[in-house]
Amino acid sequence: MNYKYSNTELWRKKARGSLFNVIVSLLPAGLSLYLHSRIEPFIVFGSGVVFLIGLWQMIHYYKMPERNYVCVENGVLNIRIGIADPNMRLTDEEIERIQQMDDVISIKSDKGEEENIYLENLSDEDAASLLDELKQQYGHRMNTSGHPA
Repeated sequence: MNYKYSNTELWRKKARGSLFNVIVSLLPAGLSLYLHSRIEPFIVFGSGVVFLIGLWQMIHYYKMPERNYVCVENGVLNIRIGIADPNMRLTDEEIERIQQMDDVISIKSDKGEEENIYLENLSDEDAASLLDELKQQYGHRMNTSGHPA
């Protein structure tokens, strides 16, 4: 089952923050042009890099609600980690423990790695459905008391 990012307002807020960064990245070039009637190449390069990264972030955040955050299928758990990180893929055999503490589900693998699923990134219905799905598939390894196992 696939669970998409929700909380659209959070992602719009982050997209607006990235748009602000894009606009601010143009200020050094504009200021240099105004004060010196020319722009140094390093200012063009620096502003261009910040502009492109901010634009990429803005588009990424704006499209977050279209992306899958967690996928639970056929004994495999996929979690989207971040903007530049690869997804975390854990098979049933690799999952050692699953623990829910407040609005965070912590998953510990047999390699000692730990990854978190933040329920605030899911709708209330999807969060409840994900918890039910995890209890069904990994019930014997799941601790929902809020205290470490």
